[in-house]
Amino acid sequence: MRPVSVKIFITSGMFLLAMCTLPVPAQMTSSTANYAGTLSYPVFPASDPFFVFHAVTQGSTPRGALTATPPGGTPGFDFSWSRYDPLTGNFGPPFFTQSGTASTASNLEGGCYRVHITSADLDTMLRAWVFPNDPYVEVEKGPDGKVMPYRYTCDFLRLTGTAVADTMPYYDLSTGEKLFLPNGMSFEWTSDDPEYEIFGGRLYLSLTIYNQPPYSRPPTKDTRFYLTAVDSFGLARMDNVLYESVHVRAEFNMFYEERSGDDGEGTWTESEKPEEESPLEIRFHNLSENGVEFVWSLVDSAKTGEDAIVTTTDVNDSVVYTYYVPGYYYPRMIAYSEAGCVDSFPLITNPEIHVVPSELDAPNVFTPNGDGVNDYFVVRAKSLKSFRITIYDRSGRKIYEYEHTEGRMEWEGWDGSIQGKGKSFAEPGVYYYVIDALGWDATVYRDVKPYTGFVYLFREADR
Repeated sequence: MRPVSVKIFITSGMFLLAMCTLPVPAQMTSSTANYAGTLSYPVFPASDPFFVFHAVTQGSTPRGALTATPPGGTPGFDFSWSRYDPLTGNFGPPFFTQSGTASTASNLEGGCYRVHITSADLDTMLRAWVFPNDPYVEVEKGPDGKVMPYRYTCDFLRLTGTAVADTMPYYDLSTGEKLFLPNGMSFEWTSDDPEYEIFGGRLYLSLTIYNQPPYSRPPTKDTRFYLTAVDSFGLARMDNVLYESVHVRAEFNMFYEERSGDDGEGTWTESEKPEEESPLEIRFHNLSENGVEFVWSLVDSAKTGEDAIVTTTDVNDSVVYTYYVPGYYYPRMIAYSEAGCVDSFPLITNPEIHVVPSELDAPNVFTPNGDGVNDYFVVRAKSLKSFRITIYDRSGRKIYEYEHTEGRMEWEGWDGSIQGKGKSFAEPGVYYYVIDALGWDATVYRDVKPYTGFVYLFREADR
C-alpha cells in the first residue's frame, strides 16, 4: 500500500468558496461552509474540493449544503445527486434529483457527494466532500460554573482544560483506504480583566498560577477565565470558568513633605525612597487588593516612643508615621484576605526611608539692609531635636535669644534688630553668639566653633 499523502489547497476566500487547483468546466460551491479547500488522494487520479461546516454549539452535528453549477451549454440541465458508500467503495443510487440552471443539495451528512449533470449537449460529473466540524473544548468547573475548590489554595490557582480537534475522515476513491485531513488545535487562556496578564497561557492546558512573582499571580478580584481553541481551519471554540478570588495583594506607596525655602514649607511628594531631615512625616497610602486586615511594620531598628506596629482594617485608611532618629528604615505591610491568605509588601529592601543625620553650621557675616540677600543671620541645620542661640554685643549685653525644643525647627534667623522684633536695629559691628543644640542622632553641638563665635553685621550707614 502506498503511503498516505494528503494535500490541502486553500483559496483566498477561506470561509466561503474553494476552487480546484486548476480551472474546471463546472464547479461545486457552498455558501454556508465555514472553510473550503482541496484534497487529493494517494491513488485516485483527481483532486476534489472539500467544505467544512462548523457546529454552532458544542455537541451538535452540523449539516452541509452543496451547490452544483454547470458550465453553460443548452439550458434544461438535470442534476442527479448520490453519496459515496465506504462499505461498497462505490457511489450509491441517487437520493435527490433536480432540474434547472443550478442545483443545491442541503441537510448533508459528512461524506463525499457526486452530482451527475446532463442536458442536450452536456454530460459531466462533479464531486465534493462535506466535513462536519465539532471540536471539543471544556474547562473543568463545578455545577455552579466556578473553579473547583480543590484547584486553588493561598499558594496557587490551577486552571484545567481540554481541547480536542475533530477528526475528518475521507477515502481514496480507487482503493477505499481511509484517510484523515490533518487537523490540530492551538489554544490560549485569557480573562475578562484586560490588565491581567497570564504567563504560559498558550503553553499549558493545565495552567498553574503560583502566588509568587515574577510570573502570573492569582487575581485578587473575581475573574472569569476563558479557554479558546482554534483548529487547523481557523475555526474556534471557547469555554469559561469563574474564579472567586481568595487571594490578596499587598502594596502601598509613600508621600513625604519635600522641604524647600527658608520658611520650611514644602510639597508633598510621592517617592519610593524619601529622604529628609527629622522629624520626617510619612503618609502611607494603601494600594492593596482584596484585603480585610493590614498590619504595618514601620520601624525595624529604632523605637522613638511611637507604636511601630499599626493595624488597619479598611483599604481606604491611610497611615501616618513620623520618623525622628536619623537612619535608614524599611517599612513593611502584611495584608490578609477574608479567606486567610497572606501577602506582604515589599518583597525586597525597597522602599527605603532615609532620615538624614543632624547637621549644624553658622555663617560669620550677614547684611540686614533689606535687599533680600543675606538679610538674616541663620544657621544651616538639619535633624535637630533642640536648639538655642544667644547673641551678645561687644559689651556682653544679650540682645537676642531664640530657643527650639520640639517638632521641626523653622527658625527664620536673626534680622539684626534688638530682641529680633524689627523695631530697634543693632549697630553694625561684631557680635558674639553661643549655640547649644542636640541632634536627633544624639550629636551635641556646643562650646566649639562654629557653634560659638563671632558674626559681623554690616549695614548701610544711612539705615
